[in-house]
Amino acid sequence: MSRRVKDYFEQVSSQWDTLRNSFYTDEVREAILNAVKVGPLDTVLDAGAGTGYLTEAAAKRARSVIALDFSKSMTDQARGKITRPNVEFKLGNVERIPLADSSVDVVIGSMIHHCPRPHVAIRDMVRVMKPGGRTALSDMQQHSFEWLRADHADLWLGFDMEEVSQMLVEAGLDSIRVETLDSFCSSSKDGKAVQVPLFLASATKKYSAATVYDS
Repeated sequence: MSRRVKDYFEQVSSQWDTLRNSFYTDEVREAILNAVKVGPLDTVLDAGAGTGYLTEAAAKRARSVIALDFSKSMTDQARGKITRPNVEFKLGNVERIPLADSSVDVVIGSMIHHCPRPHVAIRDMVRVMKPGGRTALSDMQQHSFEWLRADHADLWLGFDMEEVSQMLVEAGLDSIRVETLDSFCSSSKDGKAVQVPLFLASATKKYSAATVYDS
C-alpha cells in the first residue's frame, strides 16, 4: 500500500466518519448490500473496511463479517464502535488478502481508488470467494479533479466503467453489471463544490474459475 495513502488514513481516522458522510450518503451502502443480497448464512469480507461503514450494516444481515483494512488507526476506530460478536477485524492489504482460497461467500468494498493496483486487488478478492460467491464494489466514475490526489491521497481519478467491467471479466467473474448510481461523491476545493458520479459493479464468481494471483 502507498505510504502516502497510509499516512493520510492514519491522520484522518478519528474524523473519517464525518468526512465520509460529507462525501456520499447511506444510499451507497444500501445499494452495495442489496446488490449481493447478503443473507443470514453468508460470510462477508469487507475489503478496505475503514471505520466500518459497510461492516456494521453487513453484520446485521450476515452470519459473520471480516473487516479488513491496512490502517491500524482506522481499524481501531471501527473496533471502538462495532461490538457485534459476528465481526472479526483483520489488518492487511486488499492486494494480498490474508485469507484462504474460497473462504467467503461475499466480498464488498468501496473506494478502490486508493489501491495502487486495483486489478490485483479485484483478483485477490475473487481468490478468496467461494465458487458462486458474489461481489459488489462502488467508487467514483472517471473525473478530472487532480487536486483530490493531494487533498485526499487519491491514487486514481475514478474509473472508466468499461475498464471496471474488463477488470471483472479478467478476474474470472460472471453475471457482471456496472451501472451508474443515483448518488454522487461530493467534495469541495477553495469553496467550490464538486460532485462526481458513482458506479456500482456487481458480479459472481464462476464455478469453474481458476485461482489467479498477480504479484
